[in-house]
Amino acid sequence: MVIMNQAEQQRLLAILEYWHKIEFFIPFDLNQITDVEDPSTVRLLHREQLAQLPLQFATQWQVPSEREVDGFSLFLGVFDKAEINKACPPANGPENLAETEKTELLGRSCFARLSLNALGEPQFDPVSVSTLPWALSRARTPDWSGLSLDAFSDSQLVLQDSLRNFAASRAPQQVTDEAGNVSSPLSGMEIAALADLLRDWAGFHPSAGQPLAVLELRTRKKRAAVTEADTLESSQNRSLDFGDAVEPSIDILNSFYLDDLEQIIRALRGGKLPATVAAYLTPLAQDERIDLYSPDGRQALAAMLNPANMNRGHWLEDASYAMSLMQQFAIHGARTGLSERGIFSVNGPPGTGKTTLLRELFADNIVRRASVLSCLDRAGDAFIGKVAVAFEGVRDPITIARLRPELTGFEMVVASSNNAAVENISGDLPKPKQLGKEWARTRYFESVARRVVADGNGANRTLDETEAPWGLMSCALGNSANRRRFISNFYDDDWDKTTARKTPNAQNIRQWLASYQGVSFAQAAREFRETEHLVEKTLAEHAQYAALWQAVGTCTEADFMQASQQALIAAEQEMNAANGALSAALAQQDTLLASKKELLEEERLVALTQPGFFARLFRTAPARAYKDAVIANAEAQRQAARDVSAIKLLLKGELEPRCERARNSLHIALRTAQSRQREWDDSTELLRRARMRFPTIATPATLDELDGDTLQIAGLWHEPALARLRSRLFAKALALHEAWLAEVAKKGGPGFGGNLLAVSKLLKNKRAYDQSHIAMVWHSLFMVVPVVSTTFASFARQFQGMGPESLGWLFIDEAGQAVPQAALGSLWRAKRAVVVGDPLQIEAVFTVPGRLVQALSALSPHTQDGSYAPTSVSVQTLADKANRYGAVVGAGSTQPLWIGSPLRVHRRCVEPMFSLANSIAYEDKMVYGLSERTPPAGARGLTRGSSRWIDAIGPVSYKQVLPMQLDFVLEVLLKLYRRDGKLPEMYLITPFKAVRNELRSRIIDMDWDRRLGYGKAPAARELRQWSSQMVGTVHTFQGKEQSVVMLILGADDSTAGAALWAAATPNLLNVALTRAQHYVYIVGNPLLWGKLPHFAPACAQLPHTGMHEFLVEMG
Repeated sequence: MVIMNQAEQQRLLAILEYWHKIEFFIPFDLNQITDVEDPSTVRLLHREQLAQLPLQFATQWQVPSEREVDGFSLFLGVFDKAEINKACPPANGPENLAETEKTELLGRSCFARLSLNALGEPQFDPVSVSTLPWALSRARTPDWSGLSLDAFSDSQLVLQDSLRNFAASRAPQQVTDEAGNVSSPLSGMEIAALADLLRDWAGFHPSAGQPLAVLELRTRKKRAAVTEADTLESSQNRSLDFGDAVEPSIDILNSFYLDDLEQIIRALRGGKLPATVAAYLTPLAQDERIDLYSPDGRQALAAMLNPANMNRGHWLEDASYAMSLMQQFAIHGARTGLSERGIFSVNGPPGTGKTTLLRELFADNIVRRASVLSCLDRAGDAFIGKVAVAFEGVRDPITIARLRPELTGFEMVVASSNNAAVENISGDLPKPKQLGKEWARTRYFESVARRVVADGNGANRTLDETEAPWGLMSCALGNSANRRRFISNFYDDDWDKTTARKTPNAQNIRQWLASYQGVSFAQAAREFRETEHLVEKTLAEHAQYAALWQAVGTCTEADFMQASQQALIAAEQEMNAANGALSAALAQQDTLLASKKELLEEERLVALTQPGFFARLFRTAPARAYKDAVIANAEAQRQAARDVSAIKLLLKGELEPRCERARNSLHIALRTAQSRQREWDDSTELLRRARMRFPTIATPATLDELDGDTLQIAGLWHEPALARLRSRLFAKALALHEAWLAEVAKKGGPGFGGNLLAVSKLLKNKRAYDQSHIAMVWHSLFMVVPVVSTTFASFARQFQGMGPESLGWLFIDEAGQAVPQAALGSLWRAKRAVVVGDPLQIEAVFTVPGRLVQALSALSPHTQDGSYAPTSVSVQTLADKANRYGAVVGAGSTQPLWIGSPLRVHRRCVEPMFSLANSIAYEDKMVYGLSERTPPAGARGLTRGSSRWIDAIGPVSYKQVLPMQLDFVLEVLLKLYRRDGKLPEMYLITPFKAVRNELRSRIIDMDWDRRLGYGKAPAARELRQWSSQMVGTVHTFQGKEQSVVMLILGADDSTAGAALWAAATPNLLNVALTRAQHYVYIVGNPLLWGKLPHFAPACAQLPHTGMHEFLVEMG
């Protein structure tokens, strides 16, 4: 925890309270419930209908024969999301356009969600309440004084009392169904009363015209036989995580982050804040940063890349494959900079190997934990006592073994706002394509992974060779359904024989334990230690090589000797100067002594001329002359004596010591120069031998070469033998974890089987009575499954009860798409965080209007400049500001941007996409990493030619929609469907929502049968699904890639402001271009877009063709 002064505490509190206020205004999206393909699962309830709602409504739903009713979700107090605009200050035109494209305020929202059981009875623990209506009523005050954490907490208590009274005052309305079950379902009038109760509590009465409530049916697979345990499980674990307690409780419906924000604010008020969060909220000073593109930066690169900093565990990759130089730097930087705690950011443009980088850190953490395991005498020594964990709804406490603290801190969680990002990482790690050929036989809980992957989408399927996992490296958790699905396959025995036949060799973890026939823990530990010793020995040799190279391999002998030679020359010059000064002083002393002797002789001669007594008595002229001569001589002798004394003092006190010092300095400088020369000779000889010892390692002659393409691609200090050895160490670490679990979780063993049972209860949403036990249970899962993924939206629920710094490692992916407050709860729970993203991609879509965010920013001097505003900064930009290592982008602009440790080698897009994106967004800093710059032979474009700009000039029909452009796209789709017999795997991207919506509608509504003329047209369901996946605005495709991309620009001169908005930053075009691996086709008006920033180079460099000519060329 960080200790801070009061001023710093107040600054941090202002930021957190600002985000907390913003979260009040997040609208719950009811459209995700109402806009479903099967409307039979949702009913809109208007006030006039509620009086006639039958009490038996729960039994009057048509449910497929293989499913049964699990319950209902009742959404109360429906209103239009546009109501939020009433709280916003007025805005001008351009801001309105930006908000239209960046926010989603279309559709419905609601006040609250209430769960009903399968009989229609209300479950008041909890009621999920939206803070938005409450906040809208408080926004009417000029100073927003009623909008605070404490005020909302008080209001929650009021609502809780109201709900308690409502529940207690319900009139008994018993209904008996066909099976004889007696229930008391919610009536229509009670639904209306609840909606009115919520409106009165919030003090907000929205405009009329919307239903009063929405009722959603929830179903589940029908069970063969229902036991008492099943009944208990059903009542306590429904898909929305509600229980059956009568006592009402409140949770938040609309914001995923409010609860965590409140928890952190309260901790900060008590003076406590984890180092990771403090770093995240505190930008480094300018003079603390190291620009890796500068000369000082290259020195830092060379130092950090020393193999002594290399990750011991290396992914199971082919040994010939090398990390790029900046991947290496990021891995080493994160590894060394986060040895204890902190935050490290990586700027990863598209195709630069972010996932590859993360794999290395995953492997290294597993090896580090294995190193601890390998030092244990017995597998059971991993524990220090036992703990009885009691779960709600579980009759008996579960005894678990407590892990040693040394074995914790290696937990790895991947989180993102982007569902696809977390699923890609956790879903890809177990795939066989992730293994190099020489490691293709490596296995890690393979049979358990088979079971998990086969049922990964909720429907068991037969796995093909590309899907069959090699190991249980990761799992995608997050929401309740994902957690249940995983633990059901990981732990439970609920597969029937038919299901089991679909996926042979699939086991749950208990079956795996019963059938384990691998090596013993002792043998696995011994093999790991032996391999670890070889790795450390080899790394030490490489580190010595690196030290030699950095010392003498990047300079000439003259450069190496320069300092010592300069010191020797300076010493010689000082010696000469000192000797010269001494000689001059000695000569001066001789002169003075001779002068003194002459004065004595003069004194004798003057004495001979002494006048007689009377001459002196009467002061005759001779007498006076004599006296003057005596006085002058005496004074001259006294001055001579003083001069001689002074010169002797100078000699003894200054000049002789100076000469002595000069002689000593010269001696030292000479010895140093000689020693330095020997060092050069010895080091260059050792370097020569090292180069002979490791001939495959290429080292640059100067540090400037680190910036060149060759080394950026090939990296530094990669050597196949070492890479293979480090991969072997990782494989041994996995084997050691398997052997350890086999011994500690077997029957009669040290008791880790109880830990696995506790994990199964926790992931089925059983709540532990003692929250201090929750971390122990999670740590147990991470001992088996090293990497867990979740979205930020599910993080707080998934890790509920986990306190500050309770997780070892947090990896944030696509951080440029996440609003800054989204990561706070995960950062609070993590000791270390690696943040990966690209601020030059599309910013996060935020559902609170910018005008409202700006008004809230102005409430504190710590936030008024917008530096923490979710509309202008992301998780990535804040993490970058906390990173010592990075680079400046746009150094010559008015707003230069500091980015964290940059990745530079791009391996996704061929030309012209790479060069265009590199020039418009990355100042040509990216390096082309593919072997060929043209599409491979198997990549098929829309024509035989290259990427194009398709000139499409015409008027809009409304907003930015050009009908002629959409007509052209439809013709392209028809031609491709005739050619291939299926809808194409091609993204249709546009900057504008209006264009997206119109294009989707046209694709779905087009008369395909008539337009095709022959053959089978795609079904309506297929068209809806394809349009949803393949047609969208640019932000929809963030993190995705496709061989062919078509960018439909829209807009004309009358909507030039929209085009200006789209071209204001490189982000939009950059993302569109870098989705395309092989071909990009831009459909737009070159007279409009060709004059705009960022689009002008694309318009100038791409070949142009007309729409008709292009269609003819397609054939």
